[in-house]
Amino acid sequence: MTLVAAVLVSLAALLVAGGEACNNVPSMTSYDACIKLSNTTERWHALCRETLLNAPATAELTVYALVATRLARQRYRNAVAEMDQMLGTGKLSASEKAAVDHCKAKYGEAGRLMAGVADQLFACDFSRVRQEYIDAQVAVGSCQDGLWAYRGLPVVAMVTADYDLTMVSYLLGALIVGR
Repeated sequence: MTLVAAVLVSLAALLVAGGEACNNVPSMTSYDACIKLSNTTERWHALCRETLLNAPATAELTVYALVATRLARQRYRNAVAEMDQMLGTGKLSASEKAAVDHCKAKYGEAGRLMAGVADQLFACDFSRVRQEYIDAQVAVGSCQDGLWAYRGLPVVAMVTADYDLTMVSYLLGALIVGR
């Protein structure tokens, strides 16, 4: 995870160092961004701070959104690998297998959407960002809903954490493009 965080921060630093500041996007500390994101909800503030732990202390909001979005994409890839491993054991019932297969498809969709969001953030093109964040949230939420009957599966906690990270990514992006 530290390597992933280092790569994310390096990519975010490229955005800042390259002089690619986006018009009308404010800079602030990560702490202030998390306060603004969460208002009075301590849970979301803590998740935001954890997400931006290795981000620059002060940066344009686009950098924070980019860090969170790319971290979410990496988590989606890791989740699909874990789902593949579960499916490969042959120990799942037919209905459990169907639920995990559904999750893999939804995670693929969410990953593609977040890749698009990252590309748009990097290019300072916010025209579709809000909708793609929402669509990624819906995709991961659909996976989570499909696992409701199988709360004993080890993948459930991971999907819940991924949904929360997706929400933090969306909320950081919403500081730029609105909800």
